[in-house]
Amino acid sequence: MGWELWFDEEPTRSYGHIGFFCNTVDESFGPIFMVDSCFDKSEFYNMWEKAGFQDPRSNEDKSLHTRHILKLMGYDANISATFKVYRIGDYAPYLIHEESIKTYFDNLEFSQFQDVLKALPEEDFCQLEYLIGSMNEDMKHTILTENLLGSEDEPTSVTFEEKTVGLRVVAEWEVLDEY
Repeated sequence: MGWELWFDEEPTRSYGHIGFFCNTVDESFGPIFMVDSCFDKSEFYNMWEKAGFQDPRSNEDKSLHTRHILKLMGYDANISATFKVYRIGDYAPYLIHEESIKTYFDNLEFSQFQDVLKALPEEDFCQLEYLIGSMNEDMKHTILTENLLGSEDEPTSVTFEEKTVGLRVVAEWEVLDEY
């Protein structure tokens, strides 16, 4: 009693098609999308669930949501992101590390294992690991759920800070060439 994806993969082609069907009445619904032969239905289901999208049988935005997930599932470097670490305290925050990447969604992640960051005191480095992990998770979730319409009101950055050790991490991103 639900919905599924059908996938008409053929071994002789480098592409296939997907669409939705209701497994209760065995009836297809909605648009058809072209995908490459490496399409992974389980990853699509996983991303749909993580995004919190509604049942596509009752969802008018299923086409938009599907295109968004398919775009993020690809291996095109379609996300440009910058990661900054600041020391904060009594004085104005000052930048101690900055890194920019252009990558695909599945590979989008920043690490604390940079020379300047590894040189921090152990307590700071441990807190930084937690802050960066939270930032990475929040950034990917926000990209998956929010960047659908290209609206200027959508979040394009996340900030986490730990005042006890005086650190702030910031990630800013842009989903490139969206639809």
